Amino acid sequence: MDRYILYETYRLAILIDLIQPAELIREIDLYITAAPVEEIPHVFYVLSLASNRRVMLELLTDLAKGVDQELPSHIVAGLLHERRDQYDSTELYRKAGMLASLLSDPEEDVAVEFKELAYRNEVAQQAYGSRFKRKKTRERMLAKNEQELQNGLAKYAGFAQHFSFQEWGH
Repeated sequence: MDRYILYETYRLAILIDLIQPAELIREIDLYITAAPVEEIPHVFYVLSLASNRRVMLELLTDLAKGVDQELPSHIVAGLLHERRDQYDSTELYRKAGMLASLLSDPEEDVAVEFKELAYRNEVAQQAYGSRFKRKKTRERMLAKNEQELQNGLAKYAGFAQHFSFQEWGH
């Protein structure tokens, strides 16, 4: 995988709070300690020493300029699927919606799909969130929407598997 795709993947993941900057720094530090010095890009030292989230995001944004966001967005959606048990449905919708809104191409598959899922969930919340609706009907409809989100994320699970075993040097 192209290194610039990795930069964009990490940038998107950090922006939606899926990966913390400290996680990226740990990965880079592990790479730095394991790789021969001549194979380590200078920017890795700069990223490893990033003082805060804002600085890291600025660096990643500069590094990833011009990279097509399709593959990185699919990877981030797959990572979100892998970590779905860590979040309640509201947080999953928030992260998926943030990912969709961050993409520069609003017609990209991930953007269209997650915006549609968020919209349908919002409509269901409004329709079935009323105190006048039956509780079981509301719970069933909201569970159906949550399952659709889970299925939407599951489509991208394979992309995250490749990312998990990614070596920085290739």
